[in-house]
Amino acid sequence: MQKNIALVAGGDSGEYVISVNSAAIIRKSLDRSKFKVFLVLISGKKWVYLDDNNTEHPVDKNDFSIRVDGQKVLFDCALITIHGTPGEDGKIQGYFELLGIPYTTSGLLQSSLTFNKYFCNAIVSHWGVTVARSVKYFRGHVPGVDQVLKEVSLPVFVKPNKGGSSLGTTFVKDQQTLKQAMELCLEHDDEVLVEEYIEGTELTCGAYMREGELLVLPVTEIVSKTEAKFFDYKAKYTQGAADEITPARIPDALTQQVQETTAYLYKKLELKGVCRLDYIHGPEGLYFLEANITPGMSERSIVPQQAAHVGISLEQLFSDVLEETMAGNRK
Repeated sequence: MQKNIALVAGGDSGEYVISVNSAAIIRKSLDRSKFKVFLVLISGKKWVYLDDNNTEHPVDKNDFSIRVDGQKVLFDCALITIHGTPGEDGKIQGYFELLGIPYTTSGLLQSSLTFNKYFCNAIVSHWGVTVARSVKYFRGHVPGVDQVLKEVSLPVFVKPNKGGSSLGTTFVKDQQTLKQAMELCLEHDDEVLVEEYIEGTELTCGAYMREGELLVLPVTEIVSKTEAKFFDYKAKYTQGAADEITPARIPDALTQQVQETTAYLYKKLELKGVCRLDYIHGPEGLYFLEANITPGMSERSIVPQQAAHVGISLEQLFSDVLEETMAGNRK
């Protein structure tokens, strides 16, 4: 019997379009013999089911139900593909927890923690994984440039503490542009993270639970070709702006270290669903950068590339995640 799946996309951040693009790929890839898919778009207070004719129908937020041909439809599972708030920061997870609806991402606490880069890095560092030195400031309490540079050394990344897709992130090499970078960051978030730059090779690794076992995917090497010199928004979503090489051109021992660290942090952070963990390998070793609990699933996204390399189609990937989620809810 087909399960009713709410494919939840959109969100309230600058990543709305990326989320919708991911949803289109997921929708096309889901096994229709197993799943009946309903696209639910969320933007602020507007929650709608978008049917195959692109007609909008309201979602009843009291029980997260919709009406189709006069019949009430409830959902067996919510497949969340919102990047940014409220899909990555724990808000939508808390809503589904209250309603008792299974969902495909990490839980409320884990989502909130990984969304906050500063807190996540502090805990990961406590568990013995190396992170870059950083400092966090709140809107209205950002000190002068001289004070910031007493805490961290140039060059640095200035980034929103709670955000994704590198929106609002700037690579700063000199004191003159640091203030401007922090002002840009505050257009995207109320918290500024200033993090020391580690020169090295950017690496990323996906993982997810399948039939009760953690499957760690191949490691991808990222080579940005943009003027920013890192995997910024332009590099991520512009054709040809970055090389994403799977498997990464790194020694076997480093591949093993990245995959083992990914497995370790996936379990320690108590993650669920498909996650992608980002790293940089510099002269002094491997540094953890951040965890993504709803990584992109568009045609240019990394996790689909990693899955394909080990013979896992998108249809199989999403079937695995949905079946694991619903099986876990029955235990």
